[in-house]
Amino acid sequence: MPQDNTLRIILPGKLIDGVSDKTQEGMAVAIRGSVIEWVGPASQADSLNSVGAQTETLDFSGGTLLAGLFDIHTHTNMPGDGRTGEQVNDDDTDEVRLLRSAQNTALAVASGVTTMCDCGSWNRNAFALKEGLALGIVEGPRVLVSGPPLTVKLGHLWYMGGETVGVDAVRSRVVELVDQGADFIKVAASGGSTSTSDPYSAAYSVEELSAIVDEAHNRDRTVLAHCRCTDAINVALDAGVDTILHCAFYDNDGSYRFDQKTADRLAISEVWLNPTMGLGNANRERLIKIKAERELTPDEEDRLERSTVSGANSLAQFSALVTAGVKLVGGSDCGWSYYPFGDFQGEIMSLHKAGLSPLEAIYAGTRSPAAALCNLDTIGTVETGKEADLLVVNGDPSQDLECLRDVVAVFKGGSRVATAKERAALD
Repeated sequence: MPQDNTLRIILPGKLIDGVSDKTQEGMAVAIRGSVIEWVGPASQADSLNSVGAQTETLDFSGGTLLAGLFDIHTHTNMPGDGRTGEQVNDDDTDEVRLLRSAQNTALAVASGVTTMCDCGSWNRNAFALKEGLALGIVEGPRVLVSGPPLTVKLGHLWYMGGETVGVDAVRSRVVELVDQGADFIKVAASGGSTSTSDPYSAAYSVEELSAIVDEAHNRDRTVLAHCRCTDAINVALDAGVDTILHCAFYDNDGSYRFDQKTADRLAISEVWLNPTMGLGNANRERLIKIKAERELTPDEEDRLERSTVSGANSLAQFSALVTAGVKLVGGSDCGWSYYPFGDFQGEIMSLHKAGLSPLEAIYAGTRSPAAALCNLDTIGTVETGKEADLLVVNGDPSQDLECLRDVVAVFKGGSRVATAKERAALD
């Protein structure tokens, strides 16, 4: 099929390009094929050379144009319906989980997410998903995948197929994952919600985690480490991981304690931190809504109480870390617990509550993930020569982040994708 050479000129009311420290007015963006061909004053758009091709003008004068959203932390196999990983492991086959991934990627791109990371799927599912996206069989964003996360015996996410222990074994496993198509390496550096794991202890030694990082970096892959306790955070820092997921300050006895020494280490490091506070917010909001409709069960009351306390601790922790100068990056952890795909915006808003300005929070959900995954040369900002992964929303999200949920248009590689609203109108 011949490539569409149409020159498409987008005229937004405002532009957030990911480079400037402010929202710009009176700008235009021209795309041809899959690439941004030009960014400049709207007054100059009429003089652009279409090279004999058709010119199409898209007027979004009431909206803001920005780079497509980039969610650094998702689990496409997961349903976001409250089931645990163990339950999904027992209930579903790989075939069902793969079909769910296809459904979830379609939901994501329709909501404005044009790139995302799958941070853990069963067996070969993530690699099959990538193949389906490349062939056009599956609709969705650009999806970067890790495959099954490296984890210790019966460690967090062990059921996905990544149990690996020992320096030589983890090195071999990284090589195997890269050969299969892993874009980055995910490691469960502590336990987590998996019932057989210990979320309050480091899972791997510094030597093992350093071997993982070394082998990944030798193959130009970054390492994302799940850390639910302070010990694991420090092991991850010692090993030189690139991104820490969750980054929760829990002691070995399970008690929460803000650790100033660790906070200082994080502040002077170059590591990216993904708070995943939106996940906790989604769970609390669900329980609060239920409570308004009926009396909660004792288990639900207990979960709401624990979530309220942990949410307050997390917000205070990341507010202090933002003040200290750490680098935050947006990742929803959607698919997990009660956080379905389609609202990465909730995680971006949680970063604002932790102290980022609205514009900084937007950059944490566009430019920063691209930088963290070493893709900033092609995506993450609205610049000439980059992929035309773009989002148009009504209003100005730099003044009100809620505008990010009012999606008007989505472009992935220059092709316009139907938004969630447009799809709903067809139902």
